[in-house]
Amino acid sequence: MPLAELEQAQKLEDRWYVDFVNAQSEESLAQVLHFSFVDGGKGALSRGDMLLHVSNHKAYHRGYVADMLYESGLKPPTTDLPVFLRDALPPL
Repeated sequence: MPLAELEQAQKLEDRWYVDFVNAQSEESLAQVLHFSFVDGGKGALSRGDMLLHVSNHKAYHRGYVADMLYESGLKPPTTDLPVFLRDALPPL
């Protein structure tokens, strides 16, 4: 897939997450959902904890990719959220 198409697909997914989170209530975030791990084991998390996991999991992968780029002699983009927000958003 060309990079421009990947970028557009990511923007759509980002928008879905923002809209989904904005539509949640305290009650819906507290709702426990049951699932299966990739190894087949059973699990249960609140919807809020699942969203926290998604956020943290992506951070883990960003850090891992940044480390691989450093090891390859490249400088990765900023992955620190406060720095990103400072640079990407207008001042408050």
